[in-house]
Parts: sequence; C-alpha cells; structure tokens
Amino acid sequence: MEQRKYSADTLNAIKDRQYIKKEEGLDVLIKPIPATDEPGVLDPHFYASLAPMMTGVRGWLFKIMMKFGSRKAPDIAKGAAQMRQMMNGIKSIPIVASVTRREDFVTREDSEAPGGANGANGADGADGADGADGARIPIRIYTPAGVRKSDPQPVFYYIHGGGFVAGSMDVVEEMCKLVVEKTGCAAVQVGYRLAPENPYPAGVDDCYAVLQWIYENAASFGGDPERICIAGDSAGGNYATVCAMRDRDDSTRNGTARKIKAEALLYPVVDLAHSMENMQAARAVYEVSPKHAKILDGMLDGMARSLGSPSMSEYLGVKDAEQPYLSPLLGNLAGMPPTIILLGEFDFLRVEDDRYAHKLNDAGVEVKLVRYKGLSHGFADQVGVTPQAEDALEEISSFMMSHLGRHV
Repeated sequence: MEQRKYSADTLNAIKDRQYIKKEEGLDVLIKPIPATDEPGVLDPHFYASLAPMMTGVRGWLFKIMMKFGSRKAPDIAKGAAQMRQMMNGIKSIPIVASVTRREDFVTREDSEAPGGANGANGADGADGADGADGARIPIRIYTPAGVRKSDPQPVFYYIHGGGFVAGSMDVVEEMCKLVVEKTGCAAVQVGYRLAPENPYPAGVDDCYAVLQWIYENAASFGGDPERICIAGDSAGGNYATVCAMRDRDDSTRNGTARKIKAEALLYPVVDLAHSMENMQAARAVYEVSPKHAKILDGMLDGMARSLGSPSMSEYLGVKDAEQPYLSPLLGNLAGMPPTIILLGEFDFLRVEDDRYAHKLNDAGVEVKLVRYKGLSHGFADQVGVTPQAEDALEEISSFMMSHLGRHV
C-alpha cells in the first residue's frame, strides 16, 4: 500500500467547489480543477501524466500511431500492437489494502470458440491466454476482507477499456478495489477476448456470458444477483451499455426481471458509426486556453488519426456500425437502468457522451452526467495519482449504493 500523490484537502476541494450547470434541460454536475478557476487549461496532475505520453519512447510510439493512421491502407495488426504498448501500462498505485481477490473462469457455451492472442488479458494479466482450449473466460472476484456470504451485497461488475483491442484487468484493478473498499460490495472483472484476433461479437459475448454467470453464482462470493451495477470505461463502457441493452431485451422477451439495476459509464464509446464526426464536433465545444492549446491540439489530432485508420469498426471486423449493439446511441434507450456518465471536458468522446445522456433523459431514464474540468480521456485508471480518479469512483459508489443498497 502506497501514499496518495495528492492531499485529502485537494480531494475534498473537488466536491467543495462543484456546481450544477443546466444544459438543454439536463443538470450537469461540473467538477472544477481543485486549485484554479482558469478556463481552458489542463489539470496539473493530469498534465503531468500526459507528459510521458508525448516524449521519450511513448512519444515516439504516439507519433508512429499518427503516421500509420494517415495511411490509406490500414495495418490492423501493427495498429493493435501499438495500441497495446500505449494502453496496457498500469497508471494507478496500490492504495487499497482491505480487499481480497480470487481468480476464476467462466466456461463459454460455445466450446469451439477460438482462443487466439488477446493482449494482456490472461488470468494472471501477463501471457494473454484466456484458457488453454479457448473455451474459458478469466474473471477476478473482489470482496471486502472478512465478508460474510450470509449477508449478500450489491455486485459491481466492471469491464475494462482499451479501444476493443487493448487494456487488461490489471489496468483497472485498483479501481475495482477502491469501489469495494468504499461500499462493502462485491466486484467482478472480466478478461474478455480482444479484437482484431477475436472479431465482434466475441468480446461483448464474453462480457454478457459473465453477467449470466454472476446472476447464477453471486451467492458463492457474497453477492446479491438482484442488485447488479454494470460499469466500464471507454470501450468497456460500450460493452457495459450493450450488456445492459441485451439484459433489458432478453428480460422483455422472456418475461423475467432485469439483472442490471444501475449502470456506471466512464467516458464510454457509444457511437462507432459516427465517431470521427463526433470527434470533430467536440472541438467546437471545447474552451481551450492558449497556454495548453498545443498539447491539446496535438493530443486530439493524434487521436483522430490513430482512430481514423484503422477505425474501431475495422479492428472489430464489422461493416455495419449503426446497429444498436455496437452504437447504443442509435438504439432505443427506453427501459435502460439508471445511469451515471463521467468524463473530462476535453474528452474526444464528449459530444457523443453528452448526446447519450440527453437521449437517456428524453427516454425517461434517470441519468447523472458528471464533467471534470481540465481532464481529457482516460483519467479514472490513475487511482492514487490523480484526485479526480478517486472522486469519480466515489461518485460511482454513491450512485450505485443509492440504487442498490445503503448510501455511502
């Protein structure tokens, strides 16, 4: 266990200075930078985390991604390898000591499913194997130390991000542990198959299969199958949303109760069909200070090029990205569970995420939209390093427990 890189006063300042802003009829919770009200600047903690991405070996990789992204003929294999090098590092530090972890596997219904390489998603987070015969899905289960199985708690089911091709359970482990510590809930992570080796819908099918497993086996680890909050970041937020849609649709067809009662999404991908247009539109809503214009422009330009070719749809191997189980923003959102969405003001997914929040609201779904000033994409996995990461997980914990159990 290590010490946080910020003080308790800094963390408290985020909540002390937050305010509500009305946008097109929806209340948006704005989280200011703790130490300044200067508009259009990056948070100093987040800025420090970006610097290594722009210099040294990682900076070289970032420039290579930009170069490959500008080619007419995308190299999917090379692009995936580079994304894994960029995204698979662990940014958090261990600040949670009172949570236990065990590893298990969920057997796929289709035992003929290909195994393939899937980045760093093995049960040990190192070798990339998802089971010797490709028929097992690795999971991790987190519980508070000394939890009693006779006292079932809500289940926090988390799906990691990584552009559908990268990321791992290791990257977001401290996030899951922190939610368990703050709520007393049980948590489950899934090591789903990654593209491009495993095309769509392999990854989301794995995530949904684990949801079914949780519903049948939650009692074995002290969880309540009737109180599940599904969550995810970025591409994992997409899979979490799609699982919630499938849960709703299957429950409607079968006349059964929904398993998912709440949803927590960190800067989710919700519109693969129009991702580039959304990214370009987002730049029009940013308020950027000249002080940080260069780094923000470089970051957004690089992201646009790297995600433009190959596109996320090409990595997934799909031609029709407008189907709702790929682009939830384009689907029917009535009957979705209460949802909290959290993102940074400079996130390249801001436009689609804002639209998704408004569409949920228009569909009669309870939605809470939280926007962090001075941040871009991918901050919540910096537990113990960036104060907003801990604040975001506190927001998720409170939202989850307000719908599934006692208030935090």
